[in-house]
Amino acid sequence: MDKHILNGLMTVITTLLILSTVEAQTVSVSGKYIYHDVNQTPLSNVQVSLVNKNNQVISTTVTNTDGIYLFPSVPYGDYTIKASSNQPTNGYTMQDCFSLLLYLSGFKTLNDIQKLAADVDNNNVVNRADLNLMIAKYLNHSIVFPAGDWKFEKVSFTAKAGKSMAEDIPLPPSNGTSSGDLGSVYSPGNKPAEAISSTYSSSSVISNSSVELPVKLSAGTPVSSIGVTIECPANFKIEQITPSIQGLSVNMEGNLIRATWLDLTTTSLDLENSTTLFVIKGKVTDNSESIFSLAENSQLISKSGEVINSAKIEIPKLAIQQNETFAFALKGNFPNPFNTTTKIIYSLPTAGNVEMKIFNIQGQLVATPIKSYQEAGLKEFPFDGNNLRSGVYFCTISLKGDKNFNATSRMVVAR
Repeated sequence: MDKHILNGLMTVITTLLILSTVEAQTVSVSGKYIYHDVNQTPLSNVQVSLVNKNNQVISTTVTNTDGIYLFPSVPYGDYTIKASSNQPTNGYTMQDCFSLLLYLSGFKTLNDIQKLAADVDNNNVVNRADLNLMIAKYLNHSIVFPAGDWKFEKVSFTAKAGKSMAEDIPLPPSNGTSSGDLGSVYSPGNKPAEAISSTYSSSSVISNSSVELPVKLSAGTPVSSIGVTIECPANFKIEQITPSIQGLSVNMEGNLIRATWLDLTTTSLDLENSTTLFVIKGKVTDNSESIFSLAENSQLISKSGEVINSAKIEIPKLAIQQNETFAFALKGNFPNPFNTTTKIIYSLPTAGNVEMKIFNIQGQLVATPIKSYQEAGLKEFPFDGNNLRSGVYFCTISLKGDKNFNATSRMVVAR
């Protein structure tokens, strides 16, 4: 055989042997990312990185619709799998905040994925700082978690030869979670926490006239945590939001009003029927109906940490009385006689300083329920007569503005 041909054959054989040896020293590595240890909730489009022992990224890929990723031809060695995502999340609720409070108070345990979710400041310790940050971000979504929106378990493994020289390595499923979600949201992308039910309180107002709108709890119950988000209509300009419950925090962000309450001593709050949570003051800016709505993830939480499904929130719905002229009138109270509460109805032809006083039959002043500046329009004022004895009383109302007006009506407390 020609010497040159023989040398060429030897070179080819050597190359094939080298390639065969290199191929034999690699394996394929596959795994899966799921949400909260539930195999039926795979996490797709998650970026997965293969990192060697020198903390160098060797390769990256993304999970498919089944949450599965694959790294082919991984050389023998020690590696770590790291994951990240820039997809939107459904976040968390005040139920998660209360669950973390119960854990920190020693009343509840958390599994590993829940602890991973709770470490929102990303310092590998779950403590009161994480809880404070979760409460703050629930109230103000512009706050950023140091941990980011997603948390993923890291996986370490060793790639080496198995029984066959090219054996695949299937890694066990790994967990991912939305930061802060200890279990209330639970399903990524398509299953927000169920909101408590809502009812509407309808009122008639004049366009561009200031009104005060209470947001009420219409089903009384003891609660340990409140997380309520009200979506305001585009044609309503908010001037002020006033909490009616001590310790209730309220924040306006865009067209959303968020309100939270959580006692860090795990004390519950006994709320009665028709308890006002907060009052919205503002104006309707056009002639359209103005309807508020209750956003997803609004919840009232019981002392055991469960969502109170029987709770209802009463939110405003406003119809516009455009260019209507009102005469000054004190139309009386309904019902009349009344036991404890009644509505006093009156109308104002112009804006001005309004003062309402209640006198007993001896002419003694017993209450001054209104003393404020008000816009023109038809008004309904809820009056609480719990402190009044049975008997006849007189309600007087005065308006001081461009013109001064006075009126008096008779009201009866019957028990």
